[in-house]
Amino acid sequence: MAVSVRNSEGVRLLIEEVAKAVGVSPKELLEYYEWKANLEKLKKTRTKVTKEKAKKIIEEWSNEEPAMNEEDAVRLYYEAREEIRKWQRIEKKLKELGLE
Repeated sequence: MAVSVRNSEGVRLLIEEVAKAVGVSPKELLEYYEWKANLEKLKKTRTKVTKEKAKKIIEEWSNEEPAMNEEDAVRLYYEAREEIRKWQRIEKKLKELGLE
């Protein structure tokens, strides 16, 4: 039987209960599902890059002024890595609960 999504109170309660079971906030749970959807989009649109095309891109980037310095790039890398680990922990908990 289909359930109408118009019952926003019911959807809100469901999200809150799942988030509580996983041990995260409802906002984090929704962010996880947004991340998961974006990851799937990336997987579907991934194209192979030849060495020649990669060299051309690198040459084009080297001609441009750097958008960020190395220190900022390293900081961004570690922040992104922590975010991915957070999403993977949520995914693991959801799988343990049979919800993923």
